[in-house]
Amino acid sequence: MRAGPIHLTALIALAGGPAPPQEAPAPLKCLQRLYAGTAEHTRAGWMLVLPDGTRIPYDDGRKKTLAERLAAPDVEDVFAQRYRPGPIRPVRTEDEDPGRVRIDALFAATYGKSQASVDVVPLRFFDQSPLVHRRVAPALARVVARLERAVARESTLRPYLTGIGGSFAWRNIAGTDRPSAHAYAAAVDINVERSDYWRWQKPAAPLRWRNRVPQAIVDAFEAEGFIWGGRWYHYDTMHFEYRPELLDPSCYPN
Repeated sequence: MRAGPIHLTALIALAGGPAPPQEAPAPLKCLQRLYAGTAEHTRAGWMLVLPDGTRIPYDDGRKKTLAERLAAPDVEDVFAQRYRPGPIRPVRTEDEDPGRVRIDALFAATYGKSQASVDVVPLRFFDQSPLVHRRVAPALARVVARLERAVARESTLRPYLTGIGGSFAWRNIAGTDRPSAHAYAAAVDINVERSDYWRWQKPAAPLRWRNRVPQAIVDAFEAEGFIWGGRWYHYDTMHFEYRPELLDPSCYPN
C-alpha cells in the first residue's frame, strides 16, 4: 500500500525545526498598521522589527511587575491591561494603569528620535494653537470639532479647554528617565488648574484617585483614538495621548 503524502509541517517536525509561522498576533498586526514597525517571525518567535533593525519581542517570556513593564516592555506588555472607555469610574486597583506602558523605541521610530526630527504643525485648539505631530493632527482636529459641538451645548465645558497645559515638549516623564508622549508631540494636556495629578497629591500616600474633568471631554478624545490619564491609578487627568491601538478591541490578543 502506498503511503500518503507527508505535509511540510510534519517534515519540519521530524527534522526538529520550528513549525512554520502562523498569522501574526493581533497586537503585532495593529502596531504594524499604525506605527513604523514590521511583524516578523524568527526562530526566537514573533518580533516587531523597527526600521533601524531593532527587534522588540512579542513575548520575552518574563513575568513582570508594572515597574518592570514600564522599564523594559515587550509587545504583550503594552496590551497586558485593557483600556476601557465609557463612563468615568474611580480607579482603586493598585497599578491599574492601562496605556502607561509604551515601547519608546517604536514611538521614536514613528514620530522622531530627536527634537529637531519631530514633524510638528500648529493646530487650533480653542484659544491656542498647540504644536502636534503631523500624523496626530487629523485625529486631534476631529477631537476639537467634537469639543466645539459639546461646548455649544454645554458652555461650562469651555474653561477646561482654554489655557491648555501644553502639547509638544521635548522632555521625560516627571520623575523618570523615559520620554514623555509630549516629546513625540502625540499628547495634549488640557487646563492644568482644573485637573489632578498623582504626583501633586498631599499627603502623597495613600494614593487616592481624583478627577474633575467632565465625561463629555473624555468621550470626545476617546472617540478619536486618545487615551485619558484619568483611567490610571497613577492619575493624570489633564493628559490625553494618541494611542489608537488601545481603543481598538481587535488589537488585543485573542
